[in-house]
Amino acid sequence: MKKLALAILFAALVCSLSMAQYTGTATGNTTYKPTVDVQGAHENGGRGCAGCHAPHSGGRGSGGNIISGTGTLYTPSGVAEGDNGLWGTDTNPIETGNGGTYTFTGTYVVNLAGLTWDSGALYTGVATCLSCHDGNVSRGAMMSGVAYEQAFGLLNFATKVGSNGSANAVPLYGPNPIPTLLGNDGGVANDYANDHPVGPMANLGKVAKAALGNGLTITWGTTNNVVDYTSYTVSGATGSTYANFIASYGTPALSNMASPGDGVPGNLYVVCTTCHNQHVQNVYSASGHGAQPIFGGTVKSAASIFYVQGPYNPGAPYDPTHVPSTNRFCLQCHFSHSSEYFGATNVGTAF
Repeated sequence: MKKLALAILFAALVCSLSMAQYTGTATGNTTYKPTVDVQGAHENGGRGCAGCHAPHSGGRGSGGNIISGTGTLYTPSGVAEGDNGLWGTDTNPIETGNGGTYTFTGTYVVNLAGLTWDSGALYTGVATCLSCHDGNVSRGAMMSGVAYEQAFGLLNFATKVGSNGSANAVPLYGPNPIPTLLGNDGGVANDYANDHPVGPMANLGKVAKAALGNGLTITWGTTNNVVDYTSYTVSGATGSTYANFIASYGTPALSNMASPGDGVPGNLYVVCTTCHNQHVQNVYSASGHGAQPIFGGTVKSAASIFYVQGPYNPGAPYDPTHVPSTNRFCLQCHFSHSSEYFGATNVGTAF
């Protein structure tokens, strides 16, 4: 009987820990205002928006290749999507290079062959990004291959560990250039084995099983009261461990995965624009660029870097009871490594 009573008590304790409400606090600048241009490198060396988009003349308006509607080839080879999606960079080398098949991290194969602007997220969220960032067949004149923040001296290279004043100043980044050209980053050309997986194989069911099993819920959008599976929102089941995580950090990137339209929550998958907001380099605003509020909606804006789609501040003032926002960003999907997964309710986020 004593063992049974202890077992019941232990089960009740585990249940109470998993259902406890979040009581942590945020630290750092939660109303961050940028001091440098938010578009950063995507000003395209002064070319501006037209460096990526083609407001007139399709791809030809940006000096790119294009095939007319009648099949007349204006330049020796290549196709641009400017006439359809106002994309001014030639995407044909990406769709045909390596047979249009790219292998990320050695296992995730993304097939971009034959895609067009209307094909969906693999084109708009992967092919268009690689049309500038591939570095093998699509390197543009404005692409220096070095992170804009580094090239312009905007990175904090000497800060105190944890920014809590208790340790000596150390460099946050090494002295070597931080590459921005995927597939040509100083290693072997066409090597995507060191890049985060994207595409249908990099889906929520594979990377966020812990989150899906610990309170992450997905609600599909509707049209005329009929579920259409083209939009969705994510939330945490009341009292769940994932709800506690959302209360601390939110789910800015997780709310922007590609929807396959098949109605299976686990099939939502990662594309480049899941983790990156190509238009805003250095600040994340919950009201301006995210479907989910940060820290229960009390954080208005937070520092970010590298166009990351969420609070991402390497200099955040963390301590043992506050997790840096850089860590939190990844834990949206990789939830099993979070403090909340193990039942913590009072660990906050450092913004």
